[in-house]
Formats: sequence, structure tokens, C-alpha cells
Amino acid sequence: MTDLVPARPGPMPFFLLLDEGLRLTRAHFRAIFPAVAVPVAVVSTLAGVVQAINFQSLFKGGTPSLLWTPQVLVLALLLGLLSAVAYVAGQVAALDALAGRPVDMGRAWRFAARPAVWGTLLLSFLALVVALILCVLPVFFVAPLLAFAVPVMAEEDRYGPGALSRSAELALFNPSRRLMEHPIVKVLLLMVVTTLISYLAGLLVALPFQLPMFIDLFRKAMAGDQDVTSVMARWIWLQIPAQFLSSLARTAIYVYTAFGMALLYADVRGRKEGIDLRPEIDALFPASTPPPAGEPWP
Repeated sequence: MTDLVPARPGPMPFFLLLDEGLRLTRAHFRAIFPAVAVPVAVVSTLAGVVQAINFQSLFKGGTPSLLWTPQVLVLALLLGLLSAVAYVAGQVAALDALAGRPVDMGRAWRFAARPAVWGTLLLSFLALVVALILCVLPVFFVAPLLAFAVPVMAEEDRYGPGALSRSAELALFNPSRRLMEHPIVKVLLLMVVTTLISYLAGLLVALPFQLPMFIDLFRKAMAGDQDVTSVMARWIWLQIPAQFLSSLARTAIYVYTAFGMALLYADVRGRKEGIDLRPEIDALFPASTPPPAGEPWP
């Protein structure tokens, strides 16, 4: 197995993790982003179109359900499945790029569609659901424990309970006993940072499309008109390009998250398995240069 990153002494500081993740994202963005973002954005936009049609039909004598028609349910299910496959493919591509391997999105998609991968993701999802049912707080512990499941599957060829237990083993590795060096803390911080960035990016992209509707709503309210639904129906189609662009923005942040998670996985695994000691050993005991052909070894 090729080492994912050059070894360095000690755990990678969190802010260095963010900087390296950004650098790698910029270097490999064009190779990964389109293959992950475009399919997800297209299906997300189709779901928005169906909802817009349902909404407008209210004013044409129809009897639709605003949100959960069978068509919307099918598209929502398809979007969830497609997003899961696409995001796993993006994580696999980030691991390939980090290890210096060629980024092959076709191979990444094929890996993400394997039944063993789906089974592992299902087990992970069920564990999160159980933690959520018991109480909300355990999710903040269980989610980081399982955060390395995809890298473990891609790099170590482990699946099912073996992949989840290996992920938990890596996430709990903290020999220094320092809080800010704990992998679980770093995973949580990475989730918080990237979720905030994703939310802000989506808001900035959608705001120009939503602003005319908000202005119209405000004017209607000032005039004493409480017919909010008619105003929303007037601007509903303007939200479709906003939905498409917001999906692209969120996926762009996900690519950054994938590189951050790949870096953290490589750092923890390297320290746990002693990969970070190899350069030190090589420096103390450099390999001998073989003699020219025909000459005996000294």
C-alpha cells in the first residue's frame, strides 16, 4: 500500500489540516468536482421543478400535495442514493490524489457502487439512527467514530463490521491524551467548519435569486396584503437556478471536506502503524548504494 502522505513527526495540527485540504482541493478540483457535482445538482433541480409544478397547480384548480407527491418522493430517494454514491466516489478520488495515484472518476464511481460498500454504509447509517433515537448527543460521538469508514474501505479493503470497527479504532487513537490532538475532536471540528462554510456558500449563491421574492413579500406586507402564497408562486421558478447553483456550491465544499478527512485518516493511520518513523530510520540508517555491475559488495 502506497503511503498517503509524507510522514511528519507528531499529529497534524488542525489548522495545518485545513490549509493542506484547501491546497489539495485547488490542485485536484477540476478532476473531481464535475463528476461528483453535476449528477447530484441535476437530480436536485429536477426535484425542485416537480415541487414548483405542484405549487403552481394550486392556483389552477389542481389538488396537489405541496411537498410529498409520489414523483417528489421518488426523486428525493434517487437524490439520496445518488448523493451517497457520488460522495463516496469523491472521497475515493481524494484518497487517490493524496496518495499520488491517478484520479480516475470512473473507477471511483464503480467502487462506490459495490454492494459491500453499500452494506457498510447501511450499517453506519443504522448506527447513527440508533444513536439519534437514544438521544441527540450520542450522534456527536458515533458520527466521528464512523467517519473513517470510507477511507478504510478504499485503502484497506475492509467492509461491513470490520470497516466500522477499524474506523472506531483509528478515531480513538490518541496516545498523547491531549484533547486537541484527539481524532474525534478534529473530525467534529472539520464537520462544523465545513458545514458552516457550506451553509454560507449556499446562502450567498441563492440570495440574489431569493431577494426579489423577499422584496415583493415585504411590499405586500406593508400594503396589508397577507396573500403570501401568491407572491411565492410568482417567483417560484426563479428558485430553480438557485437550487442548481446551491447544490454545486455544497458539493464544492464537500470536495474540500473529502480531502480534509483523507488527510486526517492518513495522519492517524500513519502514526498508529509507525509509518511516520520510516523517514527517521532511513535518515539514521541510509540504504547502501549498490556497487557497479561486476564489482563485489564491500
